[in-house]
Amino acid sequence: MTFIILILVLFSACENHSKDDLNENSVLSSYEIGRMHNEALTYYYSKSTNVFETGEAVLLIEQYLVTGKGYDKEFVHECAQQMMSSPEYDLMFNSKSTFDKSSIFAYLDAIKKHFNPSDRIMNAFKQAFILGEDSDAAEVKDFIINNIKNKSWTGIDKDLAYVFTDVFLHSYDYWTTISCNKLKKATLVILYDAGGALHGMIFGPVGSIIEGALVSAVASEKIPD
Repeated sequence: MTFIILILVLFSACENHSKDDLNENSVLSSYEIGRMHNEALTYYYSKSTNVFETGEAVLLIEQYLVTGKGYDKEFVHECAQQMMSSPEYDLMFNSKSTFDKSSIFAYLDAIKKHFNPSDRIMNAFKQAFILGEDSDAAEVKDFIINNIKNKSWTGIDKDLAYVFTDVFLHSYDYWTTISCNKLKKATLVILYDAGGALHGMIFGPVGSIIEGALVSAVASEKIPD
């Protein structure tokens, strides 16, 4: 399942760059966003110190995109800075408490305000997060496949559904198969990855990759076992 992200809608936050920058950095499929999410995580964990620090995580994910994938350094940094300036980011990453539904629901509210998707798709996302509180990752995966991936969507709903599903499925593979760290809290970490990728779309596909991977790294530290 893959879908080419709509450039004009999803890249409006980085409109100050040249046409060449937009063409180079914006045309990504939802599958590529999911794949690069996993690659960014692998790169981060191969380079990070033992003590988690959000600033270091952002820099390493930026480094992956610039040195590993050939994206423009200034462009990637600006997308990251725009993401980090959002009030939802502050709630999610700068809170001293652990993650809870209020922080991810603030992300969903921002997505609703920015993209104006249907209530139907937003309710499906919320149900997935509620289910994830008490269910294992496989059960949530089945819910997402049956209620998001396999449903018929149009317009921006289709963009959001495809990115959420592709990042969730790639993150599922990462945390249940690829990573050496087998988390008891993997269900919520995987869901937060997908939610972070959705919020990152406000800042374009590159923002989606940065925020999905960053949320994954932070959630694996902050969500209690």
